[in-house]
Order: sequence, then C-alpha cells, then structure tokens
Amino acid sequence: MRALVTGATGFLGSHLARTLVERGDEVRVLVRPSSDRRRLEGLPLEEAIGDVTDPGSVSDALDGVDTVFHCAAYVELGARDPGRMQRVNVDGTRQVLDAAGACGALVVHVSSVAALGPTGREPVDESWWNPEAPSVAYERTKREAHLLARARAEQGARVRIGIPGGIYGADDDSEMAKLIRTFVTYPTPVGYMPELVQSLVNVDDCAEGLVRIAERGEDGREYLLCADAVTFREWFRLIAAGAGRRPPVAYLPTGLVRWSSSPAATLARWLGGNPGLVTDTIALATRHQAFSGARARAELGWEPRPLAVGMAEMAEVLKREHERERAARRAARERARAARRTP
Repeated sequence: MRALVTGATGFLGSHLARTLVERGDEVRVLVRPSSDRRRLEGLPLEEAIGDVTDPGSVSDALDGVDTVFHCAAYVELGARDPGRMQRVNVDGTRQVLDAAGACGALVVHVSSVAALGPTGREPVDESWWNPEAPSVAYERTKREAHLLARARAEQGARVRIGIPGGIYGADDDSEMAKLIRTFVTYPTPVGYMPELVQSLVNVDDCAEGLVRIAERGEDGREYLLCADAVTFREWFRLIAAGAGRRPPVAYLPTGLVRWSSSPAATLARWLGGNPGLVTDTIALATRHQAFSGARARAELGWEPRPLAVGMAEMAEVLKREHERERAARRAARERARAARRTP
C-alpha cells in the first residue's frame, strides 16, 4: 500500500502512520510547516508540506498514492474559533474527497460516534442516526463531514468510513486522558454518572481497524470501531483495577452534573478558563453513546483488546510516568538545597 495520512501529527494519525510503517507500507504524511512532529520521530516517512484546507497541497500530496486515510480534524470542545473548525473538519474533508476522486485513490474517512448522535443504553450498529440537532460545534462539523463522505460513496466514489468510539492511549492529552491519569495517580473516592454508557477503543486497535477497512472493507461501507460499551461505573472500576486502587465509593448523579454546567462555566470564566470547554464537555458526556463494533469484527477480522486489558496497560504506563516525574521533582529540590548550602 502507498498511503497518505492526513492529521499524522495527531494522536490517532501518528499511531496509524506507525502501524503502516511497521507493516512495510510506503507512507506519506500531509503536515503543516508549524506542526509538532514529536510523535513521528524516528519513522521513515515522506513528508508533504501543506494543509487539508489548501486544495493544491492536498492534490500534490496525493500524487502516486493509492489510499488516503483522512484523520485530520480540529478537535476542541468549547472551540474558540468555530470558523476554523468548519474549515478543517468540513471544508478539509471536501478537499480530500475531491482530490482523491480526481486521481482514483481510495479514501478511508475517519469519522466519530459523535457524528451519529446519542443513543439509548443498548449498543447500536452502523444504521444508527440520531435526528436531533448536534449540541456542540465539534459534533456538528463531524456530522457534516460524515454526510459529505457518505454522499460521495453513494455517488460511486471509492470511500469507506471508519467510526471510532472514544479513543484512549497513554500518550494522549485529551480531557478523557487527563481524567484517566487522575484516577490512576490519586485516590479518587467519587465518580459520576454511573449509569451512562460510553464506547471506547484503544488507539492502536483503532489504527489497526482503519488499515483493515482499507484492505478488507467495501466501498460505501461504514464500520464502527468500538471495543467495549460500558457504563461509567464499570469504566471507573476497570481504571481502578488497572492502577491497583480502590474504585469510587460514591457517584454524582447525572442530573446534578447537567445542572452544574452553568455554574461551573461561570466559575471557569471567573478563573480565566474556557467556559465553553465546561459546557461542551458536559453536553457530550451526559448522554449514552452505546455502539457495537460487531461488523468490524465479523467482516474485517478485527480483534481489539478488551477494555480491562487496555486500562491496565495504560495505568502501568501512567504510573511509571508519575514516578519519573516525582523523581525529577525530588532531584530538583535536592539540587536547590545543595545550591543554598554552597557558600
């Protein structure tokens, strides 16, 4: 496979690029000049400098490519620049679809369960589509991009759609990763929203699923990449078990969390934070997102790790990081004390 990966400096895109390289595929990445390339260090990649919002650079990057994995997205809750989110998530997807269609390349479009909308408690499949209007800008733009990709597929273009659940992994810096890090690192006796269901997938398993969509999937087909659908109570217990800690003994009810949105946003504003981050996070989190990855398992042979295994792996990495940080702080304090004692 000669593949182009957009969004390759991001969390999922970098893991996908590494997966492709380790398979022996030829990999080109579309990166902006200012992009932080730390996640790609050491990988034998070909760089194409450009941006998904620039049609010329997208077309140039696709030259000689047979498959494009479109991972690029502007992911921000409480977006301070919704216009930029529209340009990247929607217009950027259109540019990639146009350029790939012109050269006949296969597009594996990376969507999100946020595009399909909230569910009930029982996991649903790829036919699910909630007609409610999206509640936040990220959800709205991912839905628009999903519909663009779906429309192109219906018109006969070579387009397949991967739909990940909540993606987790040790090198993430999302709000979910920060939550997991807190539960791993510190005793946390209180959880929240114990009955709500969410769907999760390890980042490396998600990358593997996208590769399988390219190799074994069908044009026009959509594939949910969700390993487990669990309640928050079950999730917190798995994090605690992986970290060797006690799980929460009390839980804030969902109604209270929803009610707290406005006062918490006000507090964030007083403290100089982003109130939109608070309201968007609560809007997305306080509803079921229960999805099944049965199609990917049955049709693609996809075998993601169970959430219990993934949380244990992540907890181990986070604990080692925490110990290194503590050791570094102790060493810094010792150096400072030694400096003060030096005449």
